[in-house]
Formats: sequence, C-alpha cells, structure tokens
Amino acid sequence: MTIFQSSVEAVTVGDLLARNLRIPPYQRPYSWEAATALQLLDDIRDAMTDHERRDVSYVLGAVILHDTGSGLDVVDGQQRLLTLHMILQFLDTGPHHHHADNPVGRVRGAIGRHTGTLQPEQRDALARFIRNRCELVSVTTDDIDEAFRVFDSQNYRGKPLAPHDLLKAHHLREMRDESPAMKAAVVETWESVGDEELDRLFSTYLYRIARWSRGESAPNFSIHDIGLFKGISPRTAKSPSARYHSAAQVALPILNAWGVPGSGADDRNAGRSRFQLDVPLLAGRAFFDMVAFMLPELERVAREGFCGERAEFALYDVDAGEVSGVLAERPSRGRYRFVSELYLAALLYYTNRFGDEDLAVARNRLFAWAYALRVELLRVQFRSVDNRARGNRTDASAFVLMREDDTGRAVRALAGPGKPYGDAHEKKLVKLLNGLEA
Repeated sequence: MTIFQSSVEAVTVGDLLARNLRIPPYQRPYSWEAATALQLLDDIRDAMTDHERRDVSYVLGAVILHDTGSGLDVVDGQQRLLTLHMILQFLDTGPHHHHADNPVGRVRGAIGRHTGTLQPEQRDALARFIRNRCELVSVTTDDIDEAFRVFDSQNYRGKPLAPHDLLKAHHLREMRDESPAMKAAVVETWESVGDEELDRLFSTYLYRIARWSRGESAPNFSIHDIGLFKGISPRTAKSPSARYHSAAQVALPILNAWGVPGSGADDRNAGRSRFQLDVPLLAGRAFFDMVAFMLPELERVAREGFCGERAEFALYDVDAGEVSGVLAERPSRGRYRFVSELYLAALLYYTNRFGDEDLAVARNRLFAWAYALRVELLRVQFRSVDNRARGNRTDASAFVLMREDDTGRAVRALAGPGKPYGDAHEKKLVKLLNGLEA
C-alpha cells in the first residue's frame, strides 16, 4: 500500500516500546559505540532541563516499521530503540554489573555507570520524561518495498548509504520467499565483512570491470550505478534475454553439482562459471553468494598475480593477505595504486572468463599493458588508467578484447610499454617489463 496520513504519527517512546516490535533477521547487529549512546542520554537530560521551562515534547527522530500482520518489524531506527530500551532498564532497576565484551555489553556498562550516579528520584523523573515526553515519528506500512523506499529516501537526505548498502537492501527484498533463518545467515555473512572490503570489491573492481568491458569510462561508483548489480528478478523476467539469463543462473548450480566435489580448482571454476562478471545474475540470494565467492577470489587472484618480482610493484601486501584473508594496502607503494588496480581488475576479469587457460602468458601481457603507464608517465592519475582501460582507436582495451574473445588469446595483441619517461625513471620496473617481453 502507499503510506496514508494515518500511518505517519508522532508516538511517545513508552507507547512505541510497548508495541510488538521485532528486529528482523536482515538488520545489522547492534553497533553503536558507548560514546554515541551516552550522547543520546546527555541530549535527553538537556532536553528534560529545557522542558521544565517550556512545555514541549522532545522529538528523537523517525523510525520506519513494517507491519507484517503478526508484529512490527523495525526497518530503520533499531539502534536508537535498543539504546532507549537499555537506558530505561537501568533507570527502572538501577546499576547492573558483569557486562559482556561486545557492543551491547559495552554500551550497557557505560549507561550503567552514567545512570548509577543519579539519585532514585532523579532516575524516576528521567524515566518518566523519556516514556511520556520523548517522541519518535513512526512511519508504518504493510508493504515491505514501500518501507525500504522510505528508508532509502530518508538516508539520502541524511548521511548517504554506500551503494553496496543499498544493494544489500534491494537483494534482501528479493529474498521475500526465503526462510528467516536463510536471511539471517546471509546478513551474518555480509556483516562479517568490513565496509572497506565491500566498497573496494564493488567500487574498484566489479564496477570498473562492468564499465570498462563495454568500452565505457568508470568514474566513482555511486548510488546511481547500482542498477548494474540489481540482477534479474524471476518474478519480472519477461524479455527473451532476461529469461535466458534467469534460466542459466538456475541451471548452473545443478550442473556444477555434477562435478567432482571437494576439488578446489573445480569449486573455483564452478564459481567463475556461475558468477560471470559481464552477464546479469539472479536477484536475491545469488547476489550474496556472488559476493561471498568474489571476495576470496579477488584475494587469490592478487596473490597469484603479484607473485615473485611483481610483488615489489604491488599496492597490496599479498603475503599479509594470505594470513589475514584481506588485501592489505602498503602506503609505501602508493605510486603504483592505479596501475596495480588496473592490472588486478584485468586479471580478475581474465580468470573469470577463461579460468587458468594460458594464464602465465596472460599475466605477463596484462601486467606489461597496465604497468606501461607507470613507465611512460611521470604521474599516473585515474584519468590515465580510465582512458587506457576503456581503449580507443590506437590503444586497444584489454577488457573489450576479453569480452569479445572466446579463448583469451586476444590479450597477446596488447601493446607493451613504450619509451620510458626518462633514463632514470622506474629503472627496476623497466627491467622487469623488458624481461617479460623477452
């Protein structure tokens, strides 16, 4: 349904917390820092002091609720509501001890210490003020898509969500027929990955590959570009192309199951087959499966691509990545940032399309093609890399060649480095590239 006026109301904290509120499995775990919770508590105490002079309510923002028929799922506002619930617990019962060492436990400990200095009558007065005079704007709808649309627009007006956050919300909506346990497992896996890693996967690699393989420029990944990764919904797949890709995505896991189980190489190639980077994927759970596969795949391709002498010219510390499971950047190699990212994006795309076929030659050709910029130019900026990646009439794009090729041999036609910028410019790198050409 659309949101009618009657579904938007100002409600006191006490009345709202008395309703049948639930935290759905797709929500992030509680993550507020103690300082944030104490700031909320201090703001309320200041408002209470002001309220003694002016008979006004104190508005704590908005919450978005999805009426499921059996309860109200909190779509937005769970961190604030849980913090208010903890504050009221301490005001009602006094200090507690033995708090767990996790976000909830640390916040509970801080609130307990903060409210423990209050006299009983002060705690009672503050609890009454929070329940009866503090209000939230409650937006309630029985349409989950409408709830997320309001959530998205509200966050656009405030601190913008990252594009990958909006993709997460979109694909969770597409999992409406999945069990709560499956949704919870998907969210738990997603939340175990840092925002920095997710941003790097999409902004630096998947987005650029999607654009460069079409011969298009790849400026900063934004919320306006998430259509590239929304996938095909089986419910709305009507065109022949959409139906073809939808059927292929459904069939691939079945075909892969006929392979040899437990073989690392087979499992890796099965993932590459299922998650081709230049074709649509199914919306919903398949998106999260793709992310779960691509994160370690990116790390493995980096470790393999920057082995030996190449490691000296890599942005990433691949040895640290092997231990930690994430790509660790080396500030001392910042001058190789853009060419490192270009090479790794090209190699990731190559292995995604062609697997390990002719891989040794492909590594040499792609490394020379990408790092030629570092040899030929004094300064390499993103525009330099973007121009090379999308190609032009005189400088072929490795990405376009690979998209149009069936075997991967087209990368042999890539141009190597030209004349170095100067006689003393990047002498070690020039020597390495000359050796690759031999």
